[in-house]
Amino acid sequence: MAFEGIDVDTNHQAAFNVFDLPFSEMSFEAEIGKLNYHNFWLVDFHAVARTTKNHYIHLDTLSLHAADGTLAIKGYFNGSDPEHIYFHSTMEAEKLDLDKLLFKFENFGQDYLINENLHGKVSGTIKSKFLVHPDLTPIIDKSEADMDLTVYQGSLVNFAPLSAMSSYFSDKNLNNVRFDTLQNTFELREGILSIPLMNINSSLGFIELSGKQSLDMNMDYFIRIPLGLVTSVGFKSLFAG
Repeated sequence: MAFEGIDVDTNHQAAFNVFDLPFSEMSFEAEIGKLNYHNFWLVDFHAVARTTKNHYIHLDTLSLHAADGTLAIKGYFNGSDPEHIYFHSTMEAEKLDLDKLLFKFENFGQDYLINENLHGKVSGTIKSKFLVHPDLTPIIDKSEADMDLTVYQGSLVNFAPLSAMSSYFSDKNLNNVRFDTLQNTFELREGILSIPLMNINSSLGFIELSGKQSLDMNMDYFIRIPLGLVTSVGFKSLFAG
């Protein structure tokens, strides 16, 4: 569930700000077969939008195929204050491949992949309020989101909290823990991702996991694993001395 950076040369705040221009009452509709957005291919892009004089852009309909799945978005940009642009939205995702998702975040001028540790296909609903730069890049530490998500056919790869326990599980592969389904409601506030307690039926057995993680990789996790999974060497280490 960590983020992998890709360096880009971007000055978000210096970008052209469309909300500095006068707005009129207008409606738009677009149908695009294939669109390259920040090196991310969007297919069957369909949008119905409108602008209002008080500097709002309403996305009444936005649907597309990407990352081997579908994404639908409904929301609006509030640019009534051009210095503080907010994007309120509800997103519906269906079987998006996490290995192919790229999220553009404001953090050291980088893009971020969300698939360094978590793999699989994700479906669910994301309700969010993002403060964005003039180029519409989200400012994560000043934004919030509630994410009701399900990950299918997934795996946790090189997930540090599990890897740290490897000495207690010498006969287990903690660097690649597979699971069928993971479902939870995650919360993002001020750059901190909160994970409520959840049960995962994995290749290790049943795991209970909860905690918090920030984009700078600070982690605070609670993990509970059945004692029966601990090897004899690990058991002796736990109760030594």
